[in-house]
Amino acid sequence: MRHLLLILTLVLTTGSLCAQEQKIITKEDNNTFKVVYLNEDGNIMQQGFIKNNKLHGKWSSFNKTGIKIISGQYEKGKKVGRWIFRNNGKIKEVEYSDNTIVNVVNWDTPVTLGTVND
Repeated sequence: MRHLLLILTLVLTTGSLCAQEQKIITKEDNNTFKVVYLNEDGNIMQQGFIKNNKLHGKWSSFNKTGIKIISGQYEKGKKVGRWIFRNNGKIKEVEYSDNTIVNVVNWDTPVTLGTVND
């Protein structure tokens, strides 16, 4: 468990985590944990899964008001597939293969952003 917490601390810091922010870890099965980071207001900042001490499965990041701004997939600690980055109503779609960017598409048409429940 100590190794898992160390890995979470090192790997999941896309932004600096303040002392007021909380991390919730829920055991899903023997090798898989759900991780949720909450900001100082109690809103979800990040959520996803760790399997065999590596990021694995769907991951999402949210802004301070709970709007999803990043979503994608990890496989054994590496970004894979299509990741979506939302900023100021615009979308950037980034395709990864084995943690390497293989394609980027910018969508300049403003869009309605999803919330935590999407």
